[in-house]
Amino acid sequence: MASKLHPLSVPIRGGGRALGLAVAGSVLGSMVQEPLRAMDIAPRWVPLGLVLAVLFGLGAIGYEILRYRVFTYELTEETLNLESGVLYRREREIPLGRVQNVDMTRSIVQRALGIAAVDIETAGGQSTEASFKYVSLAEAKRLQEGIRTRKQRIESETTAESDEEGVSRPTPEAEAETLFALDDESLVLYSLLSFDPRMLTVLFVIVPTLSPFVSPYIEGQGMAVLLGIGFFLLVLAALGVWLMSAFARFIGYYGFTLTRVGEELRYERGLLQRYDGSVPEDKIQTIVIEENMLMRYFDYASLSIETAGYGPGAENGSESAVPLARRADLLELARNVEAFGELEFERPAPEARRRYTVRYAIGVTALIAIALVVSRQLTPIPWYGIVVLYPLVPFAARKKWQHRGWGLPDGYIVTRNGFWRRQTHVVPNFRVQTIIDSRTIFQRRWQIGTVVVDTASSGGLVSQGAQAIDIPDGRADTLREDVENRFLVALGIYSDPDKNASENQPETERF
Repeated sequence: MASKLHPLSVPIRGGGRALGLAVAGSVLGSMVQEPLRAMDIAPRWVPLGLVLAVLFGLGAIGYEILRYRVFTYELTEETLNLESGVLYRREREIPLGRVQNVDMTRSIVQRALGIAAVDIETAGGQSTEASFKYVSLAEAKRLQEGIRTRKQRIESETTAESDEEGVSRPTPEAEAETLFALDDESLVLYSLLSFDPRMLTVLFVIVPTLSPFVSPYIEGQGMAVLLGIGFFLLVLAALGVWLMSAFARFIGYYGFTLTRVGEELRYERGLLQRYDGSVPEDKIQTIVIEENMLMRYFDYASLSIETAGYGPGAENGSESAVPLARRADLLELARNVEAFGELEFERPAPEARRRYTVRYAIGVTALIAIALVVSRQLTPIPWYGIVVLYPLVPFAARKKWQHRGWGLPDGYIVTRNGFWRRQTHVVPNFRVQTIIDSRTIFQRRWQIGTVVVDTASSGGLVSQGAQAIDIPDGRADTLREDVENRFLVALGIYSDPDKNASENQPETERF
């Protein structure tokens, strides 16, 4: 029997839409009212802005009522069938075997009303395949569990061994196993150790807003005073952005738990906006271990999982599996999800370190040149102070070189990159989609190259996936062949795991 959305979906969705259209109607009416009166088209006693605001608002509510009436769905044993569309009727049939994630979100208001939004993603999708806004909390859980059990049954019937009578073995009821729970102390620490670069956009709002109030106090001041004030304001802005980032992380990951139900990983998180999602283990593409500089100092790390689909509340196609944990505990948990062994890395070619030194030295020289032009043409500034960056160039180049590497543990390809925000990608052999050997004109000059191992992860297009950067030309060739051979072995095309394996590998660094 077909089901419908919750009746509260009409006022919740329609209310917000009606308010926005009412404001637009009011502005539009105010703009055209005087010209229409001048042409004697509109009577002077009619408040056109108010009329358009009411009409637009009622139109939005009417549209939501029609949408509620025509939107129906039915969960069958093998498909999820939907009918929708006010102006254009649309009928969809989503095979449950292709469902990737069933995610549930609830704002603080929605939790008080007992409703939730359910989003369904399919394998390989870059957007939400089906969205239910809104259904009751009980119905949301019924959809989550119903899709999970039916999907598991379909997969077991496809792959499970048959008994003597040829009947597939039934799938036992799965029990929830808690893998990780973020306690309050770790949540506060995670919030303080994390920094969200998106919060820097706030500065583009604060600076223009405060400039008119600050300008009268700094006019006529000397250069030393201006630099001191500028440095103080910069530190104050950085502190404010850091605190806002910490607050955003705190409310976003409050009450984070990760559980395993059957062959699915389920997570819950959020204070104001509650996320409840699932990650099928057989859809995991890449394990990503991330550590910024502060996390490494305190021996902490975070874990995220890249899947083949898109998930609401996810960042760049990744689901945060463990926001913060001790590195040793996190690696143990990561191996519980993917059974990779010890992580050992080969570092980039020695030529790469010299390349980084030259690149940073050129960058410092360019900054000095720009500062000198500003000092001569606009206003005097101590441009010569930038010279102090030159002694830091070899140190920065060495750190960049040290924190890059790659390795081939049994069954996996691993890469590591980044100093400020170091990421370690762990890719199972059978998840490899594309192997790219790229060499820029500058890399060819140093006889080095980069090998990119791409998967079906939607986050791979943003993060560029696992990359072995700046390795010797010959090593890049053999690495590409090794990865290709491992992929073919994982598919069963090759039977010899050592076919085309490279020899005389350099020393590795254990992680």
